[in-house]
Amino acid sequence: MPTISEEAGPLDLLRPLRLLAYSAFYIIPTIFYSLLAFNFQPFYSFDNFKEAWFARFWGFFGPLSREYAAPAVMPLLQNSASGVCLDIGPGSGEWLYLFARANNKDITKIYGVEPNRGMHKLLRENAVKAGLGDVYEIVGCGAEELGAKAGFEKGSIDTIITVQCLCSIPTPEKIIRDLYPYLKPGGQWLVFEHVKTKYQGDVVAYWQEMVNIVWPHFFNGCDITRPTDEWLLQAGEWEEVSLKAGNGEGKWDTIPHIIGSLTKKRS
Repeated sequence: MPTISEEAGPLDLLRPLRLLAYSAFYIIPTIFYSLLAFNFQPFYSFDNFKEAWFARFWGFFGPLSREYAAPAVMPLLQNSASGVCLDIGPGSGEWLYLFARANNKDITKIYGVEPNRGMHKLLRENAVKAGLGDVYEIVGCGAEELGAKAGFEKGSIDTIITVQCLCSIPTPEKIIRDLYPYLKPGGQWLVFEHVKTKYQGDVVAYWQEMVNIVWPHFFNGCDITRPTDEWLLQAGEWEEVSLKAGNGEGKWDTIPHIIGSLTKKRS
């Protein structure tokens, strides 16, 4: 798999089809192993099945996705998180090695906010592998429920981390606005996310809209047409903004990214 830093060309328009095929392949193993384990929960509703399906698929594809994006994400996250952190939608924890205590000595606590309980076992294992077993706590609710269900207080978080998760969170614009107050003044929001292509009017914009008709069903609700970078900028007052497009990404990328950090304005 090529890295995200490599320059894209017209053939890159076909990349989403390959990723959709990878996901579709895991429908059959999900059915087979659920029946083999006499686990009928996935068959109670289509939502339950999609959750089980994606958990199994991501156990395979998550590490590949990490390898692909690592050249862009490592400089952003490694040694950047500090204090009390909110890790939003960490999935199976494929990025947790970047928070290893040896490289991030200023981290005192990480809350992994992951509503998909099918991911929790592997997430916990990856936290332990990263040497974070004593500071990493899984919060099994959505980001929109942090106050009501998890009891988080406003202004209590030093670092918010969102890595390829805001594309699949329900009502993302509202949640981004809701998360902003949890940051302390001077706190950082580290972000690596799918975003709507900036090449509106070009072929890629129409292709992105077409792909997105089916994409969310195969990738746990992921919507690749969200202007997440714009929503982040509008969430509140920022003292410093350092956001850029994915390395090497351009007019042929159907699944472009935004990478960087935002620092909340100090009082």
